[in-house]
This record gives sequence, structure tokens and C-alpha cells, in this order.
Amino acid sequence: MNIIKSKNVIKKEFCSITKNMYPSENMIRFVLFPDNRYTLDLNHEFQGKEFFVLASKSTLARVKDFVGDIDKEPQVDNLVLRIDSIIVKRIVSLIALARKSGKVILGYDKIQRLLLRNKIELLLQAKDGSESRRGGLALPKNQKHRVYCLSQKELGIPFRKDNVSNIGFLKSSFTIPLIFDTARLRSLRNC
Repeated sequence: MNIIKSKNVIKKEFCSITKNMYPSENMIRFVLFPDNRYTLDLNHEFQGKEFFVLASKSTLARVKDFVGDIDKEPQVDNLVLRIDSIIVKRIVSLIALARKSGKVILGYDKIQRLLLRNKIELLLQAKDGSESRRGGLALPKNQKHRVYCLSQKELGIPFRKDNVSNIGFLKSSFTIPLIFDTARLRSLRNC
């Protein structure tokens, strides 16, 4: 599910539930605190014993069997919804920051023109947008997969609009975190 081609080797992590290796952008990190409580750590902020789980509902459903209660969350659905909500908030925040720094392009025609000139590094498209319009935009040169795991409403939040179907990103420090977060969300939502 690597979205952008890279000359670097893709880092992989071991999923403690499935016992397989997956690209790190598709993984959810958990850390053991000194009080013997595991907590979610999407930002890699905490130190301690860690384990990784594939960002999928079926795999996360088996986390309780692996460690018991996580951060006192009794329901797996709550855990999945919590992770989904955190990732969406991070994506929306990154889009808003990229917008403020002038690294975001809106509008089908503008995006199309900049794609032809190889200026767009990442293209996000709404999952509930028009399929013909979505397919009408070529992917950026280094983007391997279409990213359409967010709704028009979710993509519209950073712009204070009801609906946004396509967002193009110029090269910036925002694209790599967006790639990782959208990959996790894509895996979690099975887009």
C-alpha cells in the first residue's frame, strides 16, 4: 500500500497479531506505560515497550486477546472508532496547515493543469465524489495509488466548505505525514 514511490527501502514492522511484516505506514503503534497499561501512540511520542498492529478492523478486534484492555477501552468498535477519529483529525489538521502555507490546490481544472506540469506531489480524492471526475485526473508522477479514503465532507472541513472532492498538494513537508496517515486510514476503512 505504499502510495509514493521512494528510492529508500520501505520500512516494515512486525504485526504482533498476524505475525506478518507490513509497511510501517499501515501499522498502529501501542506502548506499555509503567503502570502496565498499553496505550495508542500514533505519533510515536512515547517511550516504552511497543508493539504494532495492522490498521484493519479485523486485526484490531484481536488486540484484546493479545494484551487485555487497552487504555480501559472495553469495546473493540470503540477502539477502531477512536483510531479512525484521531487519524481523520490529524489529516484535517495537516491539510489546514498545508493550506495556510500555500501548498494546497483546489479546483479540478487547476489541479489538472498542475498535474500536467508535474507540480502536484500528492492527490487526495473524496471516496463519495464522482468516479468519472476522479478518474479524469491523472495521478502525480510518483503517486502509485489513488487516495480516496475520506468523504467530501471530511475533505471540506479544513476549507470550511460542505464538500471538497479533490485536493492537490505541492511539494512540502506535509506530504509525507499525509501519506502515512491516509495509508493507515485507507487500511482501517478498507478503502
